[in-house]
Amino acid sequence: MSLTALVVLLGLPILALILLISGLAAIGSAAGGADSADLALPRDFIAGERSGETNLVAVPVIGGILGEERGGGGLFASAAGLTYGYSIKEQLAELAEDDDVDGVLLELDSPGGTIFGSKAIADGVAEYRERTGKPVVAYVAGISASGGVYAMAGVDEIVADHGTLIGSIGVISGPFVRYNDIVATEGGILGGGVTAEGGIDFDYLTAGRGKDLGSPYRDMTDEERKVLEESLDNAYDTFVSHVADGRGLTEAEIENDLGALIYGEVQAKSKGLVDTIGSREVAYARLAELAGADGDDWRLDRVTVGQPGLWDLLVGAAGPETTGPDLVAGTGGSSGPGPLPSFCSGSPTLLAYHGDPALLCAPLLD
Repeated sequence: MSLTALVVLLGLPILALILLISGLAAIGSAAGGADSADLALPRDFIAGERSGETNLVAVPVIGGILGEERGGGGLFASAAGLTYGYSIKEQLAELAEDDDVDGVLLELDSPGGTIFGSKAIADGVAEYRERTGKPVVAYVAGISASGGVYAMAGVDEIVADHGTLIGSIGVISGPFVRYNDIVATEGGILGGGVTAEGGIDFDYLTAGRGKDLGSPYRDMTDEERKVLEESLDNAYDTFVSHVADGRGLTEAEIENDLGALIYGEVQAKSKGLVDTIGSREVAYARLAELAGADGDDWRLDRVTVGQPGLWDLLVGAAGPETTGPDLVAGTGGSSGPGPLPSFCSGSPTLLAYHGDPALLCAPLLD
C-alpha cells in the first residue's frame, strides 16, 4: 500500500469524526434556537413561542462581577462563576442596535464584586433604556447583593424568586493585616520557623509618605486611615445615590433603615428593594407585558456569548490555552499567565461584595 493511500485511509475516520461532530453541533444549535445564529449577538431560545412577534432577550449576570477580561478568551467565565461588567455593557449596547429586540431580562445570581464592573452593568442598563425606550426587567434567583443591587437598581422592575437574598448596600476594603509582637516567622513546609527573643524586624525602603500602606509590620497612621475612609465614603455615597434614584427611595432610608444588611425576598419587597416575588415564569410574563406583547405571542432568547460549544468541548478549544489569564491564573497557554485583580494579591481594593472577598478570587486561583 502506498504512503498516500495509507494517509487517505487513516484520514477517513478522522474526517468522518469531524463531520459527525459538526453535524451534532448543528443539531444542538438548531434545538436551542439556531434561527438567531446569524445575529451579531448569538442567542438560544428558552421560553415562549418560537414564532412569537415580541422578541425578548435574557442577559445572565452570574457569579462574582469583575470589570473586564484581559488577554482574550473567557469562554469558561460562567463556569468559573464570573461575570465581566463591561462585557454585559457591550451586550446591552448591541441589543440596543437591534430593532427587533423589544425588551431585556437581566438574570441575576451574584454576590457582587468590583465597583467599576457593577457600575458598568448599571450604565449599560441606563443607556439601553435611554436609547430604546424599551423595558428592562431584573429576575433574581439565589442572590443579588451589593454590586448585584448596584447593577440592577435602574431597571424598570425587579422580580425576586422564592428563597433569594437581596441587599448588602455597602462598600468594603481590605483586609489590612497587622502582626503584633512577632517572635517567629513561618519557615515553610519543612521548616519550623525562626524565633528571636526580641522579636523580628521587617523593614521596607520607601520614598513617598504612605507608600508602604498595608504593611502588616506597622500600624496604619491616622492620616492613612482617614484617606482610606474618605475613599470608602465617596464610593458608598455614589452607590447609595444610584440605588435611591433607581428604586424611588431616599438616601436616608438606605443609610438609616436598610444599611448594608442582606434581606430575604419578603423583607426586600417590604423595604422597596424589589417589586414582585415570583418564579422565572412570572418575570418572563411581566417583561412580555411591559414590552407590549399580545398575550402569549412572545419569545425569549438567552445570550450565549462566552459559553463553549460542542466543538470547543470536544477539541479543547475552550481549554486553558485560550482562556483569558484573568480566569486561569498560572495556566499560560500561548499568552502566558496574566495578572490577577489587585484584591486577589493582597492589595486593598474597594469592593461592592457580600461575603468573604477571598471567595471572589477562588475561580481565578483554581
